[in-house]
Formats: sequence, C-alpha cells, structure tokens
Amino acid sequence: MVHQLNPTDTIHTLTLHMSHRDPAKRIPKFLGTEATLFGTYTLSDAAIGLFPGVVVVLLLQVVLPDSLTVGGYALQTLTLPLAGGAIVVGAVFVYLTPSYTTSIDWITTYMGSLRAPDEYDVEAAKEQTQLERLHPEHDAIERTDGAFVGMVQVDPPNMALATSEEWQERADAFADVLNTTVEFPVQLYSTTQDFPVEEYLAHYDDRLDDPDVKANPRLAGLIEAYTAWYEDEVDTRQMTIRDHYVIVAVTPREVQFDSESLLQQLAGVPILGLFITAWFAPRLSDERQAMFDELDSRLRRVEGGIREIDGCDVRRLDAHEALGVVGNFWTNEGYRTETLDQLARRSPIVSGGRR
Repeated sequence: MVHQLNPTDTIHTLTLHMSHRDPAKRIPKFLGTEATLFGTYTLSDAAIGLFPGVVVVLLLQVVLPDSLTVGGYALQTLTLPLAGGAIVVGAVFVYLTPSYTTSIDWITTYMGSLRAPDEYDVEAAKEQTQLERLHPEHDAIERTDGAFVGMVQVDPPNMALATSEEWQERADAFADVLNTTVEFPVQLYSTTQDFPVEEYLAHYDDRLDDPDVKANPRLAGLIEAYTAWYEDEVDTRQMTIRDHYVIVAVTPREVQFDSESLLQQLAGVPILGLFITAWFAPRLSDERQAMFDELDSRLRRVEGGIREIDGCDVRRLDAHEALGVVGNFWTNEGYRTETLDQLARRSPIVSGGRR
C-alpha cells in the first residue's frame, strides 16, 4: 500500500523533522514579542499586503512598453487603480491568514504543498516521518538525523465558563513559561479523537443483563431510551476529545561541546567544522548517553514549567505512547497496546517493501 498524504495537512503537520528543512517550522526565540505596526499585524504582513501592488507598478512602468493601450487609454495611466486593486487583494490575503501562522509562512507552505507528491514509497515516507527507531528504556524516539525526541501530554484546566480575563491570564502564564523556562526548541501539537461513546455506554448495556433490570421492563426501557438518546446526541453534536502535546528534541550537535563555547562555534564552520567534530567530539556511546540525559532534563523542565500554570497538569509519555501519537497522525488510526509492542520490536520503525 502506498502512504497517502493530504497536501493541505502540511499546515498542521506533526513532524519530528529538523526545523531548517521546513520554512513553516521556524522557531521563535520568544513568544508574542514581534513588533507590530497596528493591532496584531506585523511588518512582514504589511510587506505581503503591498507586494502585489509593487509587482503591478513594476510591470506597468518598467516591463511593458509605454505605447501599450487598452480601450484607447494608455496602460500606464491605469497604474494607480490597478496597483490599488492589487494591494486590496494582498490585504485580503493577510486578513484571511489563519491565526496560528504568519502570512509569509502560510503562502510558503501552500506553494510547497502544490509541488509535493500525494504518494510515497517506504523510503520516501521515511524521509517524511523522520522516524528511525524506538528507545523504550529512555522513553525516546530516534530520528533519522540522529536526534532523540520525547513528548509530554498536557491536561489543561477547564475554561468552559472562564472569563476573557481568565483566558488572558492563562495565555500570559503559558507565554511566560515559553519565554523563561524553555530555552530550547519545542513543538506544540493539538489533536482530536472521537468520543468513545461505546465505551461510555458499555456499563448501561451490561446493566440490561442484570436480573433486577430484566425483572423491571420499565427500567430496561428507560436504559435503552437513554443509550439511544445519548448516541444520537453525541453524533449530532460531534463530540470529540482534544489532546495537547509538547514535543522536545535533542540533536547530537547540542551535546558534543559546551553550549556557546569556542569549539561549538568552530564546529559550525563549513569544512573546518568536520575536522573539529572528528577530533574533539566525544565517543558515540558517551554522546548518546549525554543526549538521553539532556532530553530527560528538558522534558522535566517543561513539565515543571507547565505545572506552574494554574489548573494545568502534565505527564511524560512513554516510548510506546509517543509512537502511538505519531502513528495516529500519519495513518489516522488508533493503535492497540499489542500493536505498538510489535512495532517497537522492529528496527527501524519504517520497514518492509511498500506501504
């Protein structure tokens, strides 16, 4: 079977990718600190909005000949109206940009999705997922670039009846955690799953077999009516459960040398960095253990920071649970514990002929 991908999903894609390979995954050093011109619109939004007008002006004033006419009017005399219309189109595009991304990232991601294929063989799918193998003893997933990845699941407070001020307080607290506690790249992932109505109603179905219910037809009818109503209500309201995750990664380069040291900076120099890394880098076994230790430290810092937010709880996912989250995203299927155990025994994770 060939792995299918929806191009429009690239905007929301949960990946374990190296961030520099995807322009939509640029990692800001701080949250909510970008300078704005007015409201929530930034300088980059203004550039995107004005860009169509600039193109029209250059086209009419530089590229096209002065003698060109349309309906008896010199085309250059229409420069300002056409440029104004183009700017309106650009402004509408900026206005329609989803709140979770920027206008530049949105258009870049969309253009990239148009060129991306819809089907992948195993090797190409492996390049997309970046999954190499599982390390259950460290609750980590290894990427194809050698990085280790861990996840924590966040249980947020119930904000159904919260005021706008309470929402703002939680948002400010979360931004404060990201700006002060988190000093390394993280990825936030939210997803939904269907409400397990069958599991919820299983208790009522079992009650129908109890002797006291069988002896009371009215009670049995009441239970049957309730289960039928509940199934219809869940289906009508399309009830779902939302899950939130924080994904943390550690790359080999981050532990080879002391942070911000001279050797670390020299290791990033083309060509010279290869010799520096080969000569001064630690042994592979020591490097991998240092990566596991750093991953554990980062995950504990994330857990501690999120727990400081009023009403929030968090727990670290083990390797099998993390694999289930990734597998559910790529296949849109849930995985039983037995299936995850079987997948965890395979090395690498993506194997076989074609999928």
